[in-house]
Amino acid sequence: MLQEEQEPLLSSRNSGKSTSSCSSSTDMMLGRKPLVDLLAVVFGLGAWVSVNGLWVELPLLVADLPEGWNLPSYLSVIIQIANVGPIAYSLLRSFYPDQRPAPVVYGVLAMGCAASLLLSLFWQKTSWVFGANHSTALLTFVFLLSLVDCTSSVLFMPYMAVWREMYLPSYLVGEGLSGLLPALVSLAQGVGGNAKCENVTKWNVTDEGNISYVVQEPMPLHPRFSVTSFFYILFAMMIASTIAFTLLENLPNIKSERSISPTESVATLAASQTNTQLMSNAVFPKQGMTSLAYWLMLAGQAWACCLTNGALPSIQSYSCGAYGNIAYHLAVALSSLANPLAALLTLVLPRARAWLLVVLGAFGTLISCYIFATAALSPRPPLMGTPGGEALVVLAWILFTGVMTYVRVEIANQMREESARALFWCGAVTQAGSAVGAITTFVLINVYNLFTPYYPC
Repeated sequence: MLQEEQEPLLSSRNSGKSTSSCSSSTDMMLGRKPLVDLLAVVFGLGAWVSVNGLWVELPLLVADLPEGWNLPSYLSVIIQIANVGPIAYSLLRSFYPDQRPAPVVYGVLAMGCAASLLLSLFWQKTSWVFGANHSTALLTFVFLLSLVDCTSSVLFMPYMAVWREMYLPSYLVGEGLSGLLPALVSLAQGVGGNAKCENVTKWNVTDEGNISYVVQEPMPLHPRFSVTSFFYILFAMMIASTIAFTLLENLPNIKSERSISPTESVATLAASQTNTQLMSNAVFPKQGMTSLAYWLMLAGQAWACCLTNGALPSIQSYSCGAYGNIAYHLAVALSSLANPLAALLTLVLPRARAWLLVVLGAFGTLISCYIFATAALSPRPPLMGTPGGEALVVLAWILFTGVMTYVRVEIANQMREESARALFWCGAVTQAGSAVGAITTFVLINVYNLFTPYYPC
């Protein structure tokens, strides 16, 4: 029904009313300042660049850090814990409803820059905790960066309400680039090929003298540039985002581009919008959901987020690692590219019907079953050591991420158009599903040791 009602609107826009629409678009383009667009894009880059960048670097990190293949499960839980940031900011807004976002944005960006710099300097530092060696420096700074990124979801968007509405798409482009750019940098970096083994002579000191023996160990990986250099690139992106925000706040020649009533705009946007692609297309009318569709949407959102934000990222090293470093690297980087591209589709395509979302969700779930199988069967997953197996696992991750991202964002868009209450519960099940997926998989990996890593030597 939704698509049937959209078609006449789309056809009328393309016929008699197209002239006025084009005229309005032309007026909007002529009335904007490209400098504000540029600054909004660079500012949006700081939204999720740190977490996205860290994730695409995992194929190199798991080879160097003591957590090994368990590292993704630690990061998934840390990111979920960092949601205390948005909760704290929401409490701040409830006690100080007239508080402008700008001062808080300054503090959040400053913390992000400091944590990003410290991560670049000390990511390899480890210490013994509860009898085991852990990457305490990396995990600590990742938590701080996750606080920044999670809080940006409820902070940066309300700030953009201070500006004329035409600049919101520019910010969203920057937010999308926070996932695209780290993935592209990671592809340029590479992983230095698949692991190769070398003979290493070791000595054992005994009462009878020194005894030598030879073991095989994996040779160090040699990407085009180091992990430290990659983290410095992420730091540079955070600095650029901070500079862009500072210019937005202080350049006198762009003050005229602010909204007439910034306080009212901030309150309105904060109450009705989230970080989920706030580009509502005016040609799509608001539709009332049936009770069945409403609960189906909530259940689908919880399930999709459980898989995409919690469960599967935690086991990606087990799913891809046995196929080689190159396959793991491509799966992480290309699936990260698929995420923002799939979200972009929800802006240009008509609203999907409920049955289509069910079909896509079921298809994504089937792919996730294959991904779980490759992880559970590690260190001997299907088609291991063959080009077909490597290509299949990479394709599975790309398709899974693209399909489930489209489902998640489309559900969020439709719930947002339904009502503020629907959007609130959509956000609640998003966080609940993500947390359940991350915690459950963490326990399976680190407590019950149900997954076995692959050792090339």
